[in-house]
Amino acid sequence: MQIGLAFAALLLPGLAWWLWFGDRRKDGAQALAEIITISASFIALGTLGFYTVRLKVTPLSLGIVLGLCFGIAIAGLIRRGKGAFNKTWLFALLGLSVALVWRFWQARDLVFPNWVDSQHHVLIIRKMIEFGGLPSTLEPYLPGPFYYHFGFHAVGALFSVLSGLDPATSVLMLGQAISACVGLAVYALAKQLGKDWRIGLLAAVFVTFVTKMPGYYLSWGRYTLLMGAMIMPVAMAEAIRAWDNHDHWWQLAGLSLLTAGTLLSHYFTAFLFVLFLALLGIQWLVETIRSKSANWKPIASVAIATFTGLILASRWYYRIFVYSSAASRPVFQVMEAETLKASWDYLLYLVGPTSGYILIGLGLIGLLWSVFKTEKVHFQLWAILVMFFALPTGFRLMNFRNDYFALVAFIPIAITSAFGIVLLFGRFIKRKNLASFLIMLIGAALSVGGAWQNARAVNPETILATRSDLEALEWIKTHTPEDARFFVNTTNWGFDVYRGVDGGGWILPITGRWSLAPTIFYPMVADRDFVRSVTELGMRASTITDCGDDFWLLVNDASLDYLYIKEGVGGLQPDDLISCDGVDQLINIEDVHIYLITKPGNTP
Repeated sequence: MQIGLAFAALLLPGLAWWLWFGDRRKDGAQALAEIITISASFIALGTLGFYTVRLKVTPLSLGIVLGLCFGIAIAGLIRRGKGAFNKTWLFALLGLSVALVWRFWQARDLVFPNWVDSQHHVLIIRKMIEFGGLPSTLEPYLPGPFYYHFGFHAVGALFSVLSGLDPATSVLMLGQAISACVGLAVYALAKQLGKDWRIGLLAAVFVTFVTKMPGYYLSWGRYTLLMGAMIMPVAMAEAIRAWDNHDHWWQLAGLSLLTAGTLLSHYFTAFLFVLFLALLGIQWLVETIRSKSANWKPIASVAIATFTGLILASRWYYRIFVYSSAASRPVFQVMEAETLKASWDYLLYLVGPTSGYILIGLGLIGLLWSVFKTEKVHFQLWAILVMFFALPTGFRLMNFRNDYFALVAFIPIAITSAFGIVLLFGRFIKRKNLASFLIMLIGAALSVGGAWQNARAVNPETILATRSDLEALEWIKTHTPEDARFFVNTTNWGFDVYRGVDGGGWILPITGRWSLAPTIFYPMVADRDFVRSVTELGMRASTITDCGDDFWLLVNDASLDYLYIKEGVGGLQPDDLISCDGVDQLINIEDVHIYLITKPGNTP
């Protein structure tokens, strides 16, 4: 009950907005997508607002904000009366419910959110809850300034507080809820583009059941990108609507909120949205040159609203600019033959499985057809660029690798394939009811096949922790001092970063205790000496296979006093510690063993 109320509370800002300023011409699915994404954007901006004025989020302030949103929503509901909702809302809620059941079913066996990204997402949310808002640093867990995109973490922290769930469980549940809502977001964009609910429905169904992404984000825990992939399509749809309708300023404020939400959710989706806006601008320029007269209303509506969104998010982007050392520029890299083959194989994996390849074929038909059938080609050009830069050609935009584009390619693939199916049947079958029936039949067939292929959204190799790890971590929280320091088995994650190989990687996010694998987020800190030190310790831990000299040197250098070892995972195993003088087993929980180092000075 509390979890359901927490989800409902998250939607209050967007519901209040829609009841007062929402476009009544939208159907239930479009309106619901707007409510969800504006709520997420509002929460992120509200968190940034508290940070800017240096106020912490307290239970009182949170209650006041939610109370105001509830009151405004009730007033808006009274104002709209019976016209607030229509029968399309029932279909939208039913569709969202099906998507939620599907996404939660895919995650049914997980105890923790998956893989290594999830660990620092949970750590950031833990810090935000403890701090009472957006922090400037993750200390005492990690040193240095915090300047990461935080939209997902703001929503996750609020959900954790309202639901009473721990941050790790909140991340897992909220992530799957967002994944289900991506279908609604894609529906909103496809419907706005095609002005046909059938195109929107097909695109939403394809994203939910047929394409590997975004469901496979569950394997990697890429929840920040998932949040951006949910908000960005609705922001694009609102930009198109503003272009077409030249709304009043208060209606354009929704686009401003969505722009800010996209910018604060993920840098890559922020870039993709800016790319879409640039293509809108280029199209306006071409039309102006062709007609030899300028119509300023469309471009002004979009520019003013999105620029306002940029201003709202600029406080955080200034911080990113100050602290980030990442290079952002177009590059070209010549790939060796082996690397090129591996990149193509990986691309096919990301845009697959077979159901995904079928959609790509249908999408090419829809893309070519729609280019020649419409005067507005901004989305088609955007789709072409996303798909082109997803190819392992060596070209990069803003230094984003091709696999970044492949991870969001499901959006243009789903929408263009929906266009392809609807346009084909609309062209060759004149009876609209028959055409609609056949379109839905084709969509259902593809969905059943896709769901069968995508049922397993979790790659077993990405499951680092199980229920025994959860129980062991709970034991650590209650039986070890807060300044405890743990040895854990590590391995190279890439980019000269080392990660934990089992539940030991969760020690810092869950318990607050230090370990040799303090999440893969540690390179984001400004202190290069700290980064080099942690990397060196992680590298040394990855080579430890016994209780020898190297082990004791590492214990001394890292001031370790506990060990976390899981049977069958990592180099150092319980059998290697049976005769180790100075290491005493405290407890074993199924396959997890926790040891106390009783002789930290036992060096060679």
